[in-house]
Amino acid sequence: MLCGYKGWGKNRPGAIRHVFALHAYSFPYTALENNPVNRQKSSGNLQQLFHDRIERGREWAIAPIERQIDRAGKRKLVKIPGEFDGGVEVFDQAALVMNRQAFRLVHGDSRDLPVADHSVDFIVTDPPYYDSVQYSDLAAFFRVWLARLLPSEAEWTYDETQSAVATKGANGDTGFITAISGIFKECGRVLKRDTGRLVFTFHHWDPNAWAELTIALKSAGFRLMNAYAVFSENPISVHIRNLRAIKHDTILVLALDGAASSGQWQPMAEIDISESETFCRQCGAALGWLLEAAYSPDEIRQTWRNSFKEEVVRSQSGRVSSQCA
Repeated sequence: MLCGYKGWGKNRPGAIRHVFALHAYSFPYTALENNPVNRQKSSGNLQQLFHDRIERGREWAIAPIERQIDRAGKRKLVKIPGEFDGGVEVFDQAALVMNRQAFRLVHGDSRDLPVADHSVDFIVTDPPYYDSVQYSDLAAFFRVWLARLLPSEAEWTYDETQSAVATKGANGDTGFITAISGIFKECGRVLKRDTGRLVFTFHHWDPNAWAELTIALKSAGFRLMNAYAVFSENPISVHIRNLRAIKHDTILVLALDGAASSGQWQPMAEIDISESETFCRQCGAALGWLLEAAYSPDEIRQTWRNSFKEEVVRSQSGRVSSQCA
């Protein structure tokens, strides 16, 4: 009942959209019957999805390729010599350090990592999207089935009130700031003091999202070293179709306060919301300045709100999307 027809393509009027083609539970108007064990590779079919998600992923892992762009702007796919996306699983930090091609998987709370103090070079992550994508709700679909199929493999119970999402509290704070602050503080504990880096991407139309991100990073003792606005969205993606969506991401590179100051961030002015790339670039620079400014949380919130034009804040109730694909 969660699958539906794509519908708008003239050449593929019967194409099927799988359950999580959207970042939400979408109940279609028309009930759809599909044969999940059909041996042909067709849209929405189990065999096609297995090929696209599993087989192609494994092929890439064995011989990774990247897009190379020449000076004329032409693109081609090239293999990365000597690269292999795989390794041996280990179960403690000592073994991870001793082995060159190893990985360690930890199932638990990101606010309490089984990692030694100041021992990590890089943390590369993608934090929750404030109020854009409710991953805790989406994960419930898989958690129910995994608990039945693999009951002893993990602790499947989960307190959704601990999710890092924007649920308003009595004082104006949200569940997002509480959870993400704890995560960033734990990142600060495990990162190497002078050379460690925290890297993640972020974008959002709502100044409150940027304010809470700033407050959380500041409470954990981080400052911004570099920020890059990069194109991230396919313009025909169903996630942003017919929406006033942000098509870029801001890649943020942060270090602990002990690192040398970048000194490149200027006091923020009004942020230009007319173009996605400019918006993301200016938001990154504004974040860098506020992390070094001696502002209280209330002053940070007000500064972000003042820098966004009113129509952005008002548009949160309209057809606006800040989702990542």
